[in-house]
Parts: sequence; structure tokens; C-alpha cells
Amino acid sequence: MWRWYSNIWYRNIFGLLTLCLIFGFIQYTSIGDKTIREIVLEMVPAITLIYFLIYINNVFIIKRFLLNKKYESFLIWFVVYVVFSVFCLSQYSLYTGEFKSLILEITNTLFFTILGTGTYFIHQWAFQNITLRERKLANTVAELDFLKMQLNPHFLLNAMNNLYGEALTNPNDTPNRILQLSHLFRYQIEASKKEEVRLELEIDFVNEYLDYYKFSSDTLVVHIDYQGNLESYSVPPLLFFSLVENAVKFSLQTEQPAIAIQWKEEEEKIYFEITNSCLPIDKQKKGTGLGLNNLKRRLEVSGINARFSVEGQKNSYKAKLTLWGLNTTV
Repeated sequence: MWRWYSNIWYRNIFGLLTLCLIFGFIQYTSIGDKTIREIVLEMVPAITLIYFLIYINNVFIIKRFLLNKKYESFLIWFVVYVVFSVFCLSQYSLYTGEFKSLILEITNTLFFTILGTGTYFIHQWAFQNITLRERKLANTVAELDFLKMQLNPHFLLNAMNNLYGEALTNPNDTPNRILQLSHLFRYQIEASKKEEVRLELEIDFVNEYLDYYKFSSDTLVVHIDYQGNLESYSVPPLLFFSLVENAVKFSLQTEQPAIAIQWKEEEEKIYFEITNSCLPIDKQKKGTGLGLNNLKRRLEVSGINARFSVEGQKNSYKAKLTLWGLNTTV
């Protein structure tokens, strides 16, 4: 039900049908000499017009100006809206032959505007509370998943094996490797407890994670490109980690592992693109798919606008994540 309600088209169609049923029932019980067809032909155009005017006020005036505290613009556009609504309702009344006075049309306009605005604020309150609850739930699940990942014996075993080999061949670098590993664990634990982190911290974490594997694998080639003002935005924590983790895992299965990452900010949008080498599908070691499923779920309930896509070819795999409407840092 929440997915249906969160879709603006389903929600408005349902609201319009509900109003038609309510007013249709009222007219059917109060006016006995009219058929249902006559009631529908009289009622549906009027309700549709009123609903359309209320929708314009809520979405294009209330949401864009009043809720963003642009009060002067709101007053100007609200006056324009009232004049336009009175004109439309008056013309409709003249067309149906039910026009009585301009004062009555102004009163009807204000009444429906107040009613529609009140309903919209109730919707905003319910929507924000449900979204906040869903976001907290998703963050809690993500925190548990990441905490479990920290204790994953395979990851720790690989790290210890790498450190053991490095301690034998190059003991002078072992302290730095231990420190790097502890930084990765610490950031994962601390960031997973927050709702948002600075994007530059996420980028630093991704870079340090890749450096860790570049040091472990002499053949891994990583190319990273930065464009735009990436320091001004905040994102949900560890949002890109599953994509980077998958890229490392599948690229290391190849003889010439390679990863290319592009971070781009343009027109208040963040574009993240990661491409990695991989074996053909029939030769790959299959994963659980849990990381990508968690990412899609977090994007769904995070409250931010996002677009995610993947593109698999014979020897490469590309994932794209676009974010907009993000909070900015001071």
C-alpha cells in the first residue's frame, strides 16, 4: 500500500475517484429525479476542474514556494492562482447555466482552496512521518548488515593472510597496512550509525578501500576521475560501497583486473559511474546479490531522488548511480 500511496499518479487518481463516489452518492440520494448517468455527466467535469485547480495550488505554489519559505513569490503566485481559479469556475458555471454571482464563485474558490490545502498538509505530515520511519528502519538494517560484515570471518581471514605475507616479505609496511585496515573498519562502524555523511568522506573511504586492494594485488589497475563541486553534498552512509565491493570482487577474478570510477557533479546532481573488468557470465563465481538488493531498497526509502542502472557486457560490467535533491553541507 505504501508503494501505491507514494506514487503521485496512483494517489491522485484514487483521490479523484473517491471524491466522485462521495459526491455522486450525495447527489443520488438527494436528487431522486435524475439518473446515475445524468449525475455523472454533471458531476465529473466539475470535480475534475476543481481537483485540477487544487493540484496546481498544492504542487506548483504551496510546495515550490511556501514550503521553501519563498513567501513573496508565494503571495504573488497565490493571487494569480485565485484570479485564475475564479475565472475558470465562473466560465464553467456560465457554461452550465448555474452562475449566480461573482461573490459566490470567489467564496467557492476560497473554500475549495482551503480544503485542498488542508488535505495537502495532512498528506505531507503523514508522508514525512512514514518516510522518516522507513528511513530509520532501513538505516538500522544497513547498520546491522555492515556490523555483520565487519565480523565476516572470510574478510578478516583474507586480511590477516595478506598481513602475514607482507610481514614476511616487507615488514616495514606492515604497521601502515594494519592502520589502513583499522581505518576501514572504524569508518564502516561509525558511518553506519548516521543518516547522512559528507560525500567527500565517502569518496575518501572508497579510495582507501581500493588502495587496500591495490596494495594486495599488484595487477589491479584503478582509474578515478573527479568533476565538479563534490564537497558540498551529503549522502546516506556507505551508499556506494556495495558497487565498489562488487567491482573489486569480480575484477580480481580476471587476469588483468581493472576498475574505472567517475565522480561528477553537474547542475546539482551527483553522477557516480563504476566500470570493472569481469569474466564471462558462465565463468563468474556467483554472488548472493544481497549488496545490490540492499542498495535498491535504501534508494527506495532514503527520501532522495535517485536513478540506478547496470550494463553488463562480455568482459566488463558498468553500474551508474545518479542522485539529486541532496542536502548540502555548510
